[in-house]
Amino acid sequence: MSRRWLRIAYGLCFIPIALLLLTAEPSLAAGKQAQERAARKACLSGDYNKGVTILAELFVDTKDPTFIFNQGRCFEQNSMYKEAISRFEEYLRIPGGHLDAADRAETEKHIGDCKARLAEEPGNSPPTMPQAFVAQPPAPTASHKPELTTPQPPTSSLAQPERQTATANRGTILRNTGIVVASVGLAAVATGVILNLEANSMVNEWETKPGAYSSSKESSRKTVVTIMWAGYGVGAACLLTSAVVFGAGIGGRTESSTNVALLPVLGRGEAGVELTGGF
Repeated sequence: MSRRWLRIAYGLCFIPIALLLLTAEPSLAAGKQAQERAARKACLSGDYNKGVTILAELFVDTKDPTFIFNQGRCFEQNSMYKEAISRFEEYLRIPGGHLDAADRAETEKHIGDCKARLAEEPGNSPPTMPQAFVAQPPAPTASHKPELTTPQPPTSSLAQPERQTATANRGTILRNTGIVVASVGLAAVATGVILNLEANSMVNEWETKPGAYSSSKESSRKTVVTIMWAGYGVGAACLLTSAVVFGAGIGGRTESSTNVALLPVLGRGEAGVELTGGF
């Protein structure tokens, strides 16, 4: 087979991959918006641990410092003033010139408000003043808040549903891409088989019917054979590509109840695919 036919074969295989990747971008953006809504809802409903964890996942995925600021707001909304101050100060320390004068002033105002609120809490002094330890039970007042522990890091189990959702989306896209490419490969192989039968039929006709052979028919047969081998080449390339892409989609899942793989089967005079695995 000529190099020109090989380039055409590989090009046809990557067309459906490019189309599916273009359609995958909106779904990833929708997933990000859903995570932001989930974080906002968790913070407003008092589940600050879950909200901060989702925001941490978003920061790791996007590197957007706004999610660090939103962590501070989530803590502040839930009266976690020490943790809120830590997040706001971390937001100010992030390099990259993402802050203008107005943003810095707003962040520093939140820090000042949190320090003032922290100083008003019973049993707490301003963060900048040393305090001697006094062993005494907390005052039985309605406004007293027990010391709150630092929330779990982003690797806690609360982050698992969001990570699993994002991973499942990527795995689904890869598996769908593999199925589409495999379909193209099977169609190409089927075309090659049909053309092979046609070429054999032409040869049989020449052998059984005297005078049926001609140079023009021989030229047509060579063209059919060339296209036949191109179909086999496209089919083999697409089936190998689909096996790799589909396998990556299966391997990317964090939890799965199935284990299947689409594998190409090539041999002398035959081509196809084999679905292996178990449920």
